[in-house]
Amino acid sequence: MAGRQRRQSRSLTLQLSAWIGGVMAAVGVLACGFSFAFALQEARALQDGQLNEIAALIDSHALALTGPRSSVESSQDSDVKVVIDKLSPTSGGLLQAVGLAIPGLMADGFHDLEGSGQGWRINIRTLRSGERVAVAEPSALRDEIARDGAMRTLVPVLLLMPVLFVVVVVIVRAKVAPLTRLARMVDQQTDTSLEPLPEEGIATEVLPFVRSINSLIARLKEAIGQQRRFVASAAHELRSPLAALSLQAGNLGPAITSPDGRERLSALQSGLRRTHRLVEQLLALARSEQGGLERPAALSLSTALTDAINASITLARAKNIDLGIEQVDDVDVMVDASSMALVLRNLVDNAVRYTPDGGKIDVSAVRLAGELMVEVADTGPGIPDDELERVLDPFYRLDHSVVSGSGLGLSIVSEIARRTGGRLALANVEGGFRARYFQPLQQTV
Repeated sequence: MAGRQRRQSRSLTLQLSAWIGGVMAAVGVLACGFSFAFALQEARALQDGQLNEIAALIDSHALALTGPRSSVESSQDSDVKVVIDKLSPTSGGLLQAVGLAIPGLMADGFHDLEGSGQGWRINIRTLRSGERVAVAEPSALRDEIARDGAMRTLVPVLLLMPVLFVVVVVIVRAKVAPLTRLARMVDQQTDTSLEPLPEEGIATEVLPFVRSINSLIARLKEAIGQQRRFVASAAHELRSPLAALSLQAGNLGPAITSPDGRERLSALQSGLRRTHRLVEQLLALARSEQGGLERPAALSLSTALTDAINASITLARAKNIDLGIEQVDDVDVMVDASSMALVLRNLVDNAVRYTPDGGKIDVSAVRLAGELMVEVADTGPGIPDDELERVLDPFYRLDHSVVSGSGLGLSIVSEIARRTGGRLALANVEGGFRARYFQPLQQTV
């Protein structure tokens, strides 16, 4: 079964080339066979015509048999010669030069006889004077000449076959090339850049398939759009009631005096804050997935990094975490400012949440050759190597994690990287964990 699947998985170009090449080879063999047979027959007919012409010259006295010998040889070479001899009208005769006996009752015309250890082609003719003559030629010589002539007719076909096969392969590849281009276009499609495939230059037989793919792309694009709109709308609609609940919970504070009631109110407010953060993360994820790229604007690295740290400084102080800037280039860079600010906030917030109490977090932002590198290094427990890719999935959280979170921070950063051409590199390092984000720059200010 596996072998059959491998055979079926061969490329269309290879299959078409093999089949067409096989058909061409079969047709070429048949053409060569017929060409050889026809050329051989034509050559032998021409040789018979020459013997017939010699007999006609004798009959018209253009060629006379004179002298004491009745036998005439065109050459002393035993392999290359024509022998002419007179025959008795009734008892036949003997070709004296070659010792070939000819029966007397042999009719006029062409005959094949054996004599002197070789075959002969003989033309017997009765002249107008009543005499009979035999014009003979060695069969081996005739056949050799005929075969050589027939073989020459095969040379053009044999030379043309490889050329035709190469031409067929080139044509097949050229005709299949649009399919390869379509495959590359499909591979390059993302959930944010789903576009129909072009139908120009597509063969009629392939056009229905391309249209079916375009129909599938349209349905997929609509489904993804509906999903993103639902998430964004749901998160947006949840903000108002959550804000109202937070306000009501805050107003309950002065009215509750018992320690047990205050403890429960504190738990309620903590849950509201987590839910509010989840809603904000969902909105950020929805915006990163369906938002378009903004025009690059000048962004101060030091200011953006300070804002990101200030957004998480309260939680860092509550956990007694040493959160600070290790290195920053005090320059302005041209990037998608809102996306970069979101990246910084999520990377810093993720590190603060997963770093144990009393830990340390160092944040850096430097401008390298043609790109911006943001690094957040912490003394947290890190991520198992086999889960480094999975933590980029939305809502995925480590099994051993006891930290409350939405599981969306790294997903948002990964989505922004995919949309803006950046890249996120996560790695376990000695003594903790490191997240690096690289963003290509347009130009410096």
